[in-house]
Amino acid sequence: MSLYNDAFYANQSEGSVRSARVVVPHVVSLVKPRSVVDVGCGVGTWLSVFRDQGVETILGIDGDYVSREKLHIPADRFLPRDLTAPVGISEKFDLAVSLEVAEHLPPEAAEGFIDQLTGLSDVVLFSAAVPGQGGRNHINEQWQSYWRGLFERRGYVAVDCLRARYWTDASIVSCYRQNIIIYARKEALEALPELRAEAERAPGTPFDVVHPEIFSFALRLRDGVRPSLGMLARRFPGAVVDSVRWRLGIRGTA
Repeated sequence: MSLYNDAFYANQSEGSVRSARVVVPHVVSLVKPRSVVDVGCGVGTWLSVFRDQGVETILGIDGDYVSREKLHIPADRFLPRDLTAPVGISEKFDLAVSLEVAEHLPPEAAEGFIDQLTGLSDVVLFSAAVPGQGGRNHINEQWQSYWRGLFERRGYVAVDCLRARYWTDASIVSCYRQNIIIYARKEALEALPELRAEAERAPGTPFDVVHPEIFSFALRLRDGVRPSLGMLARRFPGAVVDSVRWRLGIRGTA
């Protein structure tokens, strides 16, 4: 059975959509994309919100295990691919998105995965789990600066304008508040004055950070304290799965 089955995405979707409805309008105001590709899109929750915001062209890419019946986007806008291999499309998009995906891929796939994202767009909305964050099949958790280094080697700069803006917004799942960063090719910033202005401002947080909610969760796990449903629901998508595992006495993260 796939690690990423219908139950996984069902538990993820509510927090994902809720977060996207807050974050996406601001990203659209900065980047003004007419086309968006989401690599590791799951059932397409973030793409559905970009579509609601008037983005004309969307494409979601993820494994063949994603149920077409559960998609939040039209099925013909979903491309099944192995994310550890080249996706095999030459189309360029105004914005590429990949949120809490890279940690699910083997460490040796990291360079190639960033090559994929930067090949698809000059602007990338990106987040990935930090060490100790925990989650289902997290096999390459890295600090934010690790991914920044990979983007910088490809000529992209970090525009860290979202984390400080949403750090205390409880409507957004905490892993996004902790990890979400825009990376843009330097030349692309010239055509995006609002994003360029954000890039020129000093960031509101240190770069390698852990959100207090995720830190508190990790401490409770370390001390063997069962987290409440409310805390789990705020932590990250898939929290209900974790809660059930705790109540069944299955220790560790999903």
